[in-house]
Amino acid sequence: MYKTRCIAILINSAGYGWAGGHFIPSDSPIIAYLFQAVVILILIILAVPFFSQREHASRKTGWVVKGFNIYFSFSLLVNILNILHGAFSHGSSYGSHNSFADLVPVTLIMLSCLLWFGAVLVTRKTQPRPY
Repeated sequence: MYKTRCIAILINSAGYGWAGGHFIPSDSPIIAYLFQAVVILILIILAVPFFSQREHASRKTGWVVKGFNIYFSFSLLVNILNILHGAFSHGSSYGSHNSFADLVPVTLIMLSCLLWFGAVLVTRKTQPRPY
């Protein structure tokens, strides 16, 4: 499951990189750039110690795994809201307009979230429970 979690992190970073290049035009307000920078900074802060752990150590519920659980929950919520925003927005508003080009990075991000939570559920089922 460690490798599955690593894949989820890599897909998520690719999705946010793609989304940043696609959704944030050059005339965007600074807040759009700050949001993207904060998301990527959190991803880096959590990914470095996670990738530094050994495979067996990553099964323990440490601050990194809890941090990623929060990060992926927030990421999934933001991208569900992004799709809903795209369904109701028209014109030149920021974010997804639910075109194929818009949905590719959003789908990558949401897929990475589902992959992370799938690995978490499988890991919890396979761990022995203390009595």
